Amino acid sequence: MSTEEISQLIGVANNQILAKTGKVLGDIQECILEQALQGSKLKDIRVIGYADSTIQRVFCPELWELLSNATGQKVRVNTVQLVLQKLLKESNPDSLKKEDSFSAFLAPPSSSPPSPQPSNLPSPQSSKRVLHNLPAPSCTSFIGRKEEVARLMELLSPNHAAHLISIDGIGGVGKTTLVVEAAYRCLRTSYGDGAFLDVPTFEAIIFTSAKESYLTPFGVLKSLAPRRTLNDIFRQIARTLDDLDITGASFVEQVDLIKDSRSHQRTLLIVDNLETVENQQDVLAFLYELPPTVKTVITTREQIMFVPVRLTSLPQPDALHLIQYEAQEKGVTLSPEDSQALYKGTGGVPVAISYAIGQLANGFPIEEVLERMSQTTGDVARFCFESSVKPLREQAAHKLLMALALFPMPARREALVQVAVPDAEPDVVKNALARLRGLSLVRHEENRYGILPLTREYALAELVAHPDFEREARDRWIGWYLSFSEKYRGQDAQGWQAQFEGLEEEWLNLQAVIDFCVVEGRCAALLDLWRNTKAYTHIMGSRKSRLGHWDDRLIWTASLIQTAEQRGDWSILAEIVVDRGETLTAMGKPAQLEEADSLFLKAWDLRQYQDRFFEMNLSKHLAILRIQQKRFDEAQSWLNQTLGLLEDTELPEEKRLRCLTQIRYYQAEICFKQEAYERAKVLFAEALNYAQTIDWRRAIFSIQNWLADIAIVQGELDSAHKLLTEGLYVAQVNQDKVRIAFCQYSLASLARAHGNLAEARQWAIEAFNNFEVLGMLPEAEEIRTLILTLDTALSGGS
Repeated sequence: MSTEEISQLIGVANNQILAKTGKVLGDIQECILEQALQGSKLKDIRVIGYADSTIQRVFCPELWELLSNATGQKVRVNTVQLVLQKLLKESNPDSLKKEDSFSAFLAPPSSSPPSPQPSNLPSPQSSKRVLHNLPAPSCTSFIGRKEEVARLMELLSPNHAAHLISIDGIGGVGKTTLVVEAAYRCLRTSYGDGAFLDVPTFEAIIFTSAKESYLTPFGVLKSLAPRRTLNDIFRQIARTLDDLDITGASFVEQVDLIKDSRSHQRTLLIVDNLETVENQQDVLAFLYELPPTVKTVITTREQIMFVPVRLTSLPQPDALHLIQYEAQEKGVTLSPEDSQALYKGTGGVPVAISYAIGQLANGFPIEEVLERMSQTTGDVARFCFESSVKPLREQAAHKLLMALALFPMPARREALVQVAVPDAEPDVVKNALARLRGLSLVRHEENRYGILPLTREYALAELVAHPDFEREARDRWIGWYLSFSEKYRGQDAQGWQAQFEGLEEEWLNLQAVIDFCVVEGRCAALLDLWRNTKAYTHIMGSRKSRLGHWDDRLIWTASLIQTAEQRGDWSILAEIVVDRGETLTAMGKPAQLEEADSLFLKAWDLRQYQDRFFEMNLSKHLAILRIQQKRFDEAQSWLNQTLGLLEDTELPEEKRLRCLTQIRYYQAEICFKQEAYERAKVLFAEALNYAQTIDWRRAIFSIQNWLADIAIVQGELDSAHKLLTEGLYVAQVNQDKVRIAFCQYSLASLARAHGNLAEARQWAIEAFNNFEVLGMLPEAEEIRTLILTLDTALSGGS
């Protein structure tokens, strides 16, 4: 199946889902569907960044269920193509017509009916020749940009008042391709071709370009005859209209003749690459004074005050589609990993994609092609950025652009200014940012500034080329985030009351700072950043996933431990070792538990460098580890030692009750796992009383979950149902996926106890999905066993 046919079927799926849910497929879902339509088996479907088991057990079943509900037919990996093809045929019997094709233009026979037009405007007849000088399309298939095309067609309509329209964006983003595609659609419709709906018609289409160069797989080619002056534009108009009277007249007469001739015919005038036109103000004045029968579209890298169509890089699905199409056209074989690498390297900029595939077709290895993408002296950089950036060097705008490259996500204005130009006057900053926006080098949304991925690669190369500024900017970058993150230090990582407002939106930028400190050995800054964000990363393991935030914790603590050992900072070493051991214990794999064991014993040897509370906390963590290892007698011994240390330590009452809550909680858990349910019930009740006294809500509902499990074992099912229903609701309100998953696990046990095996299986699957997304793999494996048991029971034991 061709890429275009696959694209059509994905479009059918999106239409069905949109009609049913008001939403469309996400990037992961489109990636899975595309592979299924290519004929991939379930076991062969891959999505970079996700485990195969997650794709096969979570994302694929969710997608098939979504498509089944949207289409009203049972959809699976082996039926999805047939279902969508049937729907496509039903909705459009002529579905083989490729709407987005740049097929060669042929005037239809004179019997073709004319396109309807408002009565007050001239309408071209199918028997008349439409005057035009459009260039040959740069590609054989137009991919993506559906919203932008629709917007441009709306603006070109005679019913829309705008007669000056701008298409802006960085070099190579596809401005010329878009306007030429739109012009060809208008041309075909002007001849009566009904392939495109709601497309305006014209009697003349005139194209003039001031483009000085083109990026090809062979490098940057200079334009032989750029139309850079107003006289050049006049000549193009005269030649296209075959009007010798215009060429032989004076300048003023030419203006009048053009205005007069165009007032009687609907005309589309395209001025490509306005930023390289000489005497722009004269050109803009001429375009502004043209009669309303003329629609003018200007392409430019600079944002100007006309009705705009703004282009940025292609979204990932469209960019990957273009990569696959270009590769097929040029005979290049790409793996899914290669396609993803090209998307990341090109940033979804169409000209960079075409250039990269062309380089691959010319025999260059993909690693070399990707390296060229970010070189400031490379073809892509020179074509897309050099003419825009060169005039900015040594100015505040250039420093802001280079500093912005340090932020992987859009930067807050105050952070960007502090890093780039901390001493600049407000007006200087305002004008510099406006200049960058005007050149389409940065994007502004609310109080944040961002750049396209390819622009960022170029700006990073610029940063490296200015080492003195880079050193100073990175120091300010680290300093700003140290100050920003300090207010989050000391939050309660085990409760629901922690306040992290503003941190999640800034997390990827802050993470980049921490990673830089790890690589560059900025130990003092790394230690402070780790302490500032420790509670946040722990809580995110409960709300989102342990696989991301906790993997980061392990990377950072490994670096900190190495540094502390080298410097002999034993107090700091003990602090970090315990945190790392706590993380590994919670992750729960055998190798992780083994490393945690070694770390906690090392910390025990270092306890004299810390206070009594540290020792008490460490003995508690050793008990938790022993519970995970099912060494219950040792766990009980460590908890008794923790209790003894607590009795000998003077603490604030709330802190003392929190420690008592934890001690009784883990003592009760040991009893439950040893099937001493009555003793567990007493201990959990005692822990619950302590937690309620200090209003420790997360602990309260966690304990109630255990009490529900005991009630299920003892046959008190109504009591269990009440506790679990309330617990699930509160966990959902607090977005605590860990507590949600455990409640769902217990609800599966409750439904099983009631004999409702189908309901039990549904709860178990929901719990399994949450455990797997969270990265709680031992728990996921445990509940998978329950699902298999339920499947066997539901099938009659066969």
